Amino acid sequence: METSFTAAALDPYAERVTSGVATLGGILMLPTLFLYLSGLLIEGIAQTGAIVTVAVALALAVWLTLNYAVQPIAYVITKDSLVIRRRWARALRVPFNQITGVSLASALADVPRFGLRRSFNAGVFGYHGPFHLDPYGRVFFAATHRERLVAVARYDAPSLIISPARPREFVEALREALLKSASDEGKTQPVQERKESFLLQIGGRHPSLRARSAYYRLTTS
Repeated sequence: METSFTAAALDPYAERVTSGVATLGGILMLPTLFLYLSGLLIEGIAQTGAIVTVAVALALAVWLTLNYAVQPIAYVITKDSLVIRRRWARALRVPFNQITGVSLASALADVPRFGLRRSFNAGVFGYHGPFHLDPYGRVFFAATHRERLVAVARYDAPSLIISPARPREFVEALREALLKSASDEGKTQPVQERKESFLLQIGGRHPSLRARSAYYRLTTS
């Protein structure tokens, strides 16, 4: 049985960045259109300028298209994995045996205005790709709204940051699915409950033995 959570709508920051990039691409095409209508494209200098502006505008159009293609539209919890469905790109699948825990990530609501060191896409149709945050370290974003962020900690990969429209319900549902999967397999599955544990995971630091053992205690709270 699958439980699907719709991705949150774009937040105001992402909307402004996306519309700004699209507007810039349109503005860059205006000089070329003017040169074409005025017949000045036969001049060598005019042709060079037109080629440059058109190339930049096309690059922006490609960037917009690529980020639209990978924009998450739903987060689906299946019996053994978390699936991130995207508009045109292939869905991302994270098996439960790679997940160490899940938590709300309200501490990241100020990204990318504060704490961002490096990123792939910080605003065009959302937030996607590898990010490096100070002081949390490496994470991977597949999100659309900064105030609805959820962190999914993984064993041998950066924490996954997503943004379901109903983050608290999503966290509860994923925790229940992790517990059920662990019970069905007859073994303990790590479940991350506290924000402190989330910060430890997202910072890329290995937990102490005491903290690690705490990850492996099953709970329904």
